Amino acid sequence: MSTLFQWFGFVLLIIETLIGMVGNGFIAIINFIDWFSSRKLSPADMILSCLSLFRFAFHAIGIQNEILLHFFIDKFLMRNVYIANSASWTFVNTANLWFAALLSVLYCVKIANFSHPLFLQMKQRFPGLVPWLLLGTVVFSAIITTIEAIMTIRLTSECKTFESLLSNNTDSGMKTSDFCKYSMLLYVVPDFFPFMIFLFSSILLLTSLWRHKNLLQNTARDVSTEAHMNAIKALASFSILYISSFFVETLAMFSFWMGMKVTGMEFLFTNVVVAYSSVHAIILIFLNPKLKHESLKMLRQLKCWMKPLS
Repeated sequence: MSTLFQWFGFVLLIIETLIGMVGNGFIAIINFIDWFSSRKLSPADMILSCLSLFRFAFHAIGIQNEILLHFFIDKFLMRNVYIANSASWTFVNTANLWFAALLSVLYCVKIANFSHPLFLQMKQRFPGLVPWLLLGTVVFSAIITTIEAIMTIRLTSECKTFESLLSNNTDSGMKTSDFCKYSMLLYVVPDFFPFMIFLFSSILLLTSLWRHKNLLQNTARDVSTEAHMNAIKALASFSILYISSFFVETLAMFSFWMGMKVTGMEFLFTNVVVAYSSVHAIILIFLNPKLKHESLKMLRQLKCWMKPLS
């Protein structure tokens, strides 16, 4: 951690992580309190609870890895520690991508308005399938993580890119075998499916909302039009964050596997991925009426407590 850029990136990462952990922790706690009092959760709250819990873990694992990488490099470069950190990151990240995709599909089938028979069937059945889909997501993520961990063990002993990492050799001219280059597809392909599901459902939802907004404009319903515009802006920003995070992760994986020297860029990759999770938590809080109400109530209480101190 020798350059000013690296220090700036690390400080920014800490701030993003704290925001993400507070935001996602808040969502999980509010939904847990709601479940404890009513003994039931809506499908949307189920997905939000799982997403926020796994994102909280994602932030914890991410900041731990960065601290190890930049302050305890010898421990980070131990083969077992590296494999454990990689497996933990893979598990929570894969689950997060699928949870976000499921949330997008749920919003799509609940809000969008299409007359296609397949869409109408999804509208009826999808909410009831949510608990099983959440369980399936966790199981699928565990299977993918196990496969990737086994592959990583093999790669750390066979591939020069890993050898250069584990020996702290940053020579960018090192070449890798075809097996090492193509094996990275195992790390990218499983994340491609939730990305496509998310992208397709988001496009459908945004198309439906935009079409409905134009109809409302024609009937001069200003309040409803404004509400729809706010929803479109929130969903569009969520989509941009998700897509940016996915492509940055894919780019980072390709750069690593091709043996490219990305010492200065690693902070950019990490910060973009962490920023997506943090900013999306804030968007979810202010997009969800229950979470928004509780957050504003908490802020008012905090303001009242701070008054005597000032």
